[in-house]
Amino acid sequence: MRAWPRFLLGRGSAGELYDLRGDGAIEGTGETPVVNMGYWADLHPREPRSLERANYAMFDLVIRGADAREGHHVVDAGCGFGTNAIQLASTTGARVTGVNVSAVQLATAATRVAAAGLSGAVDLHHGSVLALRAADASVDAVVSVEAAFHFDPRRAFFAEAYRVLKPGGRLSVVDLVVPPPRSFWQRLACDLICRSQSIPGANLGDRDAWLADLRAAGFVVRESESIVDRVFPAFRRWMLTRPPGVYLRYDLAYIAASLPYLVYPFDYVRVVAEKPR
Repeated sequence: MRAWPRFLLGRGSAGELYDLRGDGAIEGTGETPVVNMGYWADLHPREPRSLERANYAMFDLVIRGADAREGHHVVDAGCGFGTNAIQLASTTGARVTGVNVSAVQLATAATRVAAAGLSGAVDLHHGSVLALRAADASVDAVVSVEAAFHFDPRRAFFAEAYRVLKPGGRLSVVDLVVPPPRSFWQRLACDLICRSQSIPGANLGDRDAWLADLRAAGFVVRESESIVDRVFPAFRRWMLTRPPGVYLRYDLAYIAASLPYLVYPFDYVRVVAEKPR
C-alpha cells in the first residue's frame, strides 16, 4: 500500500502508474481489458458492456484515420493491453508494432495477441515512444489512443513519429488535452491530476497549443476536432454506475488524488496529420 503514496509524492512515471494499477484495467468493462474513456456517440452508459464497446468505437476512429491496409507497417504508441493493435491487425491486415512502458500491460497484451492468432502480425516492445526501434521513413502510420498526454514531452513524440513515417505517412491520434489552470482551485486540482495520472507539466496547454506542437514537428493537419462532448459526459456517468466496492480495491490515496479528474475542464482531440511528401 505504500507504493501509491510514494508514486504520488514522487510524481511517478506512466510505466509505474500502469504497473501499479495492474492488469485489471477499469473494473466491470466486459471481457476485453480496456483502459480508455471511450467514444460514446451512439452508446448509453447503462447499456451492457458499454465502456468496452465505447473503447472499440474509439479504436475504430483512430484506425480509420490511419488509413492502414495490408502490407503497411503501423506503430501503436502507448499500446496498453494490445486491444487496439489486435483490432488494427485483424481488420486491416497491417503489421503492427506496439510500444509501451508498462511491463504488466505488455504481458497481458502478449497473451491476448497469441490467443488471437496474431503473433506473426503484432510485435510488442517495452520501451519509450520517444526512441522508436524503426529506421527513418520506414513506417506507414503511427497511431496513439489516449496516451500521448503521458509522453514526456508530447512534442518529442511528434518529432519521433515524424522521423519514422514515410513521406505521405499518417499520424492518427486521440488524446486528452489539459488546459492550464485558471484559479487556485484549478491549480490544486491540476497538480493532483498530474500526479495521479502521470501528466508532465510540459504537456499542459489548450488544443491550439497541442496543434502548434504538431505543426512545429513538420506535420500537415488533415483533420482536427474536439470530441470532448462524446467522451467525458458519458464516461463520467459510467463511473457513477459502478458499485462502490470496485473503487475500494484501489489505494485510498490514489482514489483521493484522482477525484479531480472527474471535474476538471479537459478538452479531448481527434487529429489526423500527414508527413508531407
